[in-house]
Amino acid sequence: MVYVVGVGPGSGLYLTRAAEEIIDKAQLLIGGTRNIEFIRTSLGLKEGQDTFVLGSDLASMMDQIGKNLDKDIVVLASGDPSIYGIADYINRTMSRQEDPATETNRIPSQRDSIQGKENLIIVPGISSIQYAFSVFKIPMNDLYITSSHGRQPDYDFIFMHDKLALVTDSKIGPRQIAQEVKDRGLDYSFYVGENLSYHNQRLTVGSADDILARDSYGMCLVILIRWRDKDEK
Repeated sequence: MVYVVGVGPGSGLYLTRAAEEIIDKAQLLIGGTRNIEFIRTSLGLKEGQDTFVLGSDLASMMDQIGKNLDKDIVVLASGDPSIYGIADYINRTMSRQEDPATETNRIPSQRDSIQGKENLIIVPGISSIQYAFSVFKIPMNDLYITSSHGRQPDYDFIFMHDKLALVTDSKIGPRQIAQEVKDRGLDYSFYVGENLSYHNQRLTVGSADDILARDSYGMCLVILIRWRDKDEK
């Protein structure tokens, strides 16, 4: 069985009991270096548990899964695996049905042995988005969620929303988003959470100009809200 398990926003305090129980019985743990180390230090690796450190080659992960389908496999996902996480890729890959017309002269791989969603369980985790809205004490009602992580945002569409959360990366982060807001003359309040749930967490609230006044930001989530009523703030 393959479990895609959300490990929360970072701190072990936010790892769910369901996640702990599934990780504890896993025979193979797959995840990025940070998540593998997080489990090693917070829960400890059990005797007989193997690990596979995941890089940017997702195909290698699917090969590992295909080779080990007789085991309980846990893929560790930051935050919640269904919010711009790895769950969708694994789900689509595992449930893909090959077109027989395309099979001619194709060399089979381990991924061909993975068939059907019946071999997959997705275990939700506390996302950085949920965590951020809690620490900023803002309700998540009517929220639009998007990402600038490894993609070019459609700002024209994004700024149609009054309340939105953006998962960011080092290329498009708070400053770049603030510049887009300023260039369009929009009135958004910024709520920026860096290193959420870690000991060096930093929370920033301000205008686009306030965000641009800083030269750099760490690992970030950006919340934008266009308040319709000053009493809502």
